Amino acid sequence: MVPRAYLAGPEVFLPDAAERGAAKKAVCREVGLEGVYPLDPLDGRVPEVDGLALFEHCLALLDRCDLVIANLTPFRGPSMDVGTAVEMGYALGSGRPVYGYTNVATDYRERVTTEPGWLVEDFGLVDNLMCEGTVRRAGGPVVRVAVAADDPAERLADLTGFREVARRAARDAAGRTPG
Repeated sequence: MVPRAYLAGPEVFLPDAAERGAAKKAVCREVGLEGVYPLDPLDGRVPEVDGLALFEHCLALLDRCDLVIANLTPFRGPSMDVGTAVEMGYALGSGRPVYGYTNVATDYRERVTTEPGWLVEDFGLVDNLMCEGTVRRAGGPVVRVAVAADDPAERLADLTGFREVARRAARDAAGRTPG
């Protein structure tokens, strides 16, 4: 059976979200995974426009997957997409390995500004320690790629780090598969 990978990330907010998902799914096929994109139909139905129905849709897709590959590239600020973080936590809590990559190679600390006297995590991680910790728990280190793109959408959607993580996830999944 081909391992199913839930493809978490903020690309779903881009104008060409379906094309971005198709590209990620193609990479998954190349390495021996089945990619599952949050906008994929479930039981013949497309995701609802209603927010809570879409939440349930994404969890149902996650429940059918063996692992998660998450895009931790900063989105709408210095940190990763909060919805992706929730999906990562859900997967970890469900016993699924989570793999991650970012297209911004700098540490979280370098990207955050704060009020005088407030602390900022300074652990050499790409994002909040709970996010990177989720990946390191079973997926290994977060792959960091410095994508030099002026267009934030292009930086967000670059597949260089994704390809590396997908290969690692497929290799690990093959090691977990009996036979």
